Amino acid sequence: MNALFPTVLAKQVYRFMSNPRVRKLRVFEEDILEKAAQEQIKFKEFDIQLYAWGDPKNEVALLVHGWEGQAGNFGGMVDILLAKNYYIIAFDGPAHGRSSKGSTNMFEFSELATVLLHKYKPTTIISHSFGSVTSMIAMSENLEIPIKQWLAVTIPHDFKDRINQVSETLGVGAKTINKVIKIVESDMGASIDTLNMKNYGPKLKHVKKALIVHSKTDKILPIESARIAHKEIIQSELIELDNLGHYSILWSDELKTIMTNQLN
Repeated sequence: MNALFPTVLAKQVYRFMSNPRVRKLRVFEEDILEKAAQEQIKFKEFDIQLYAWGDPKNEVALLVHGWEGQAGNFGGMVDILLAKNYYIIAFDGPAHGRSSKGSTNMFEFSELATVLLHKYKPTTIISHSFGSVTSMIAMSENLEIPIKQWLAVTIPHDFKDRINQVSETLGVGAKTINKVIKIVESDMGASIDTLNMKNYGPKLKHVKKALIVHSKTDKILPIESARIAHKEIIQSELIELDNLGHYSILWSDELKTIMTNQLN
């Protein structure tokens, strides 16, 4: 039984990782979604909720939220992007936000990002948290779509970070973590040791400008993650902020100023 127990726990951890919780949006986030043109598209077994703001004739900015996030998290930046004449596309990932529910994973999320890359040909990508991993994977596998600028608002450097986060939340040990890693590798068909910035960062040569913004007081993703990512993405600039949380950074005045001054 002792030998089997970590296996049972590992399956529970992976199930938890594959079924994101839906977090309640703030009023201003809800309000900005109501101003969007909305539609649903089919992706595998999911109905995916899309949002669009602005003139479709303009250059496209694609917004990619993080795990257990949703499109509304970007509510604080939509007006800035509209003022810069972007056509803004955002979406709720599989099993996230207003999209239909079901078991999913970050690689399915990246497949959807690839679909949207091909559909909208964005020149700008803005991501948050593990949405930065989603964006990185999608961009690295679609080098024929040039990206003028990528703004990563908080960024992990290794997929193991996600496993460790969940394991800490659920209070499981090293044996269980190792079994979770085996399940992930089997499901994704890739070694966990390749799912990191060291592998993907150098592939992003078609991204002209990368800007990483991360708070030194982020309790969900430590600032060291951003520093490692910055080293691996040669063309990146890292801006370290302070006294901001993992989510509050998204609607902070500091980020709004950075976007106003540094996004083309």
